[in-house]
Amino acid sequence: MKQSYLAFEIGSMQKTVYPLLGPTTIGRSADNTITLPDPTTSRNHARVLLTDGKWVVEDMGSANGILIAGQRVKRVVLKSGDTFKIGGVTFRFIEKELSAGSDQLFETVEILASASGDLDIQVAQDEQIETEAQKGKPWSERLQEAVAAIPFFSPLNTEERKKLADEATLHVFNAGEMIIREGDPGRSIYVILDGQVKVFTRDHHGEELELAVLEVSQFFGEMSFLTGKPRSGSVMALDTSVIVELGYTSMRRVVKEHPTVKKVLVEYYQQRLGSTEQKRAQVGKEKRASDSRQKDRIQVKLVVLPQATSNGALRASSWTGVAVDITLSGIVVGVSGTSPESFQLQSEVRLEIQLPQPWGEIRTLGTIRRLKPARTDQQMIMLGIDYVGISESDAKRLQDYVSE
Repeated sequence: MKQSYLAFEIGSMQKTVYPLLGPTTIGRSADNTITLPDPTTSRNHARVLLTDGKWVVEDMGSANGILIAGQRVKRVVLKSGDTFKIGGVTFRFIEKELSAGSDQLFETVEILASASGDLDIQVAQDEQIETEAQKGKPWSERLQEAVAAIPFFSPLNTEERKKLADEATLHVFNAGEMIIREGDPGRSIYVILDGQVKVFTRDHHGEELELAVLEVSQFFGEMSFLTGKPRSGSVMALDTSVIVELGYTSMRRVVKEHPTVKKVLVEYYQQRLGSTEQKRAQVGKEKRASDSRQKDRIQVKLVVLPQATSNGALRASSWTGVAVDITLSGIVVGVSGTSPESFQLQSEVRLEIQLPQPWGEIRTLGTIRRLKPARTDQQMIMLGIDYVGISESDAKRLQDYVSE
């Protein structure tokens, strides 16, 4: 039996072997099977699919095409060892003969260790990997044990865990390399098979705020999986780490077949979200000051961008409030005549901030990071909002105003 893979590397960071189990799309949009955060990649760039018993890669009408040996191609049949380039990423197509009892996840580790040439993929723990195999504990068994150790996977039987392992994508990150970045799209859940990672975000001042250090068998990524929103924090490898990615399609199937999995997953999400907001609030009190300005009562118009409701509909809302604190990277707005239920953490908003003359109005998008009732007025809600994508000219005027 043959198993086919795509091996690729994004920059010098993410080293990946992806098992080809069916049609696989590649592009910049988050709805692709493989998402490439590369501006030279089209939203839906290419796809790899099995046709008449052979794997082919074909262009989906992209702007920059698929390159093989420097030449642009529309469609090509792949042979084991062939490489092709999409944007700044080189892919290698690999076919491997597997025995009936073969450990598919361990095969991907071997590919990571042996792939070379254009991809320059190396595994720093080759000796450790070989030792584990000799001990008779293959990586898929280790992944199944890691999955079994996570409470929300307890309803899964051995066969279901094995299926998750077979469908998993394996990544290897060196110390200091980013696994996911705050604001990135993506709905996968990640399990740590080896190593240690740090989860962090940044406050209004751009200072790093550590949220957690996670180790073997722990997981991350459930917030975006449940909400569909961009990643709410960044994750960085603290040492050489083997990370298993459980894709959205696989996880959606598990949640559908085991409703209790979703229930426990939601509990973890709420617990982690509450912990994150508590840490943000504590650090915010300590770091308020040098670049903030609180003396002016500035009018702020904010529009909460459309979000899905429980019945699937979309809703938007518009509010007028007063800035009680404004910094170079965020703002605290008091909104009267409402309750916390009117807003959601991580919601995206459009801001119009009326600075006094000569600075004038500035506009930016933002993300709600904190919300709570005002101490003196239960009808007023305090919203802590981080700027997202403020223009250079507005950022300059804001800086002039804050430092004045």
